[in-house]
Amino acid sequence: MSAKFLRTIYRLLIPGGLVLLASALAVHAGFSQGIEASFWRYYPYYIFGTGLLLSAIFKCSRLFFALLIVALSDRALVWLAPTLSSVGIHRAIFDAVALLLPLNLLALSFMRDRGIVSPRGRRRVAFIVAQVAVVATVILVHPVQVRAASLLQGEIIPRSYSEWSHMSQPALIVFLLAGIVMLVYLVDRRRPVESGLFWALVTAFIALNVGGANHLSSAYFASGGLILSIAVLETSYTLAYRDELTQLPSRRALNDALAKVGNQYAVAMVDVDHFKQFNDTYGHETGDQVLQMIASRLEDVTGGGKAYRYGGEEFAVIFPNRTVDGAYPSLETLRKSIEGTPFKVRESDRRKEGRGKKKKQKRGSGKNQVQVTVSIGAAGCDGQKLPSDQILGAADKALYRAKNSGRNCTAVTV
Repeated sequence: MSAKFLRTIYRLLIPGGLVLLASALAVHAGFSQGIEASFWRYYPYYIFGTGLLLSAIFKCSRLFFALLIVALSDRALVWLAPTLSSVGIHRAIFDAVALLLPLNLLALSFMRDRGIVSPRGRRRVAFIVAQVAVVATVILVHPVQVRAASLLQGEIIPRSYSEWSHMSQPALIVFLLAGIVMLVYLVDRRRPVESGLFWALVTAFIALNVGGANHLSSAYFASGGLILSIAVLETSYTLAYRDELTQLPSRRALNDALAKVGNQYAVAMVDVDHFKQFNDTYGHETGDQVLQMIASRLEDVTGGGKAYRYGGEEFAVIFPNRTVDGAYPSLETLRKSIEGTPFKVRESDRRKEGRGKKKKQKRGSGKNQVQVTVSIGAAGCDGQKLPSDQILGAADKALYRAKNSGRNCTAVTV
């Protein structure tokens, strides 16, 4: 298996999948050992309360609303189930929660953080309140309850295929479709929020299929809340240590890595050739796509190197325990990989620049594909106790030599 495939699997499973596994083992061990019921009664309050507080403090509005939705779903089943004498009403509430929960989590995965008390945040609160009102109508109005039950319990495929689940077929199909869409989106664009929402969906699915209105299902709902709470912390860390555009570690992470790297390492500075001219010709959106493409190649750098976004169109690569001569073949492989990667400019991107830039557009107007190259400068520390900024400065000087030598080449300072 390729390193890229393994990295994708790792990003999908960590931390959400690991938290779910650990939570499942802890929950079932706790129930089997007879831990007091009072613990499971208050456990969700601790988790959801902490998560809502953290998401509010760190201004993660999507995770705040996701936690609120999962908490309301859990409490609707736990609070209402014991007070309802009608099995039909209880079933209607269960089916409504099973149908609305995945739809809400799916919608949040495609939204942006726009604040909790902002106008958009208030609209999201109003939308959640409206859903609560719909469920309340199902409980209180008998004709609506009968009609809702017939719709929510509709048979879409032979019932033998869904007998294993407590959920109705419409809810099962919505869960399945929401899970597939969120998984595809997560593979394409791994972010802590999207990962947290996906694994919260998985835990909600398990919770609804282990009973739906008992301490065990509530513990699983709380595990989803725990995953979302961890996503809040992961998002905060990502904002500080990871570049949002390229998803590479940021300059702050680079400084931390240089402080720990030891006395033998090589550092390379990578700069996109003629990037300003590229931006002026095709637009900043296309320029961002170029940076993302280069970042994807930098992630696959060989020789044990680790890439960072330095700033603008510049990147840095650290090779721990390598001399600059030892890192040179990997840097040349990287440079040739970027040079050989076709980059297609969409027609819409070229048109965005408007009529005032016809002369600049004329150079690429007949082509859908352009060549992107980089210049690389490298320097190393081979046992000397030199300040890291001195090594970075030497790599930067080597980079300028590469540019002055015609670009699309690698220069080193021994």
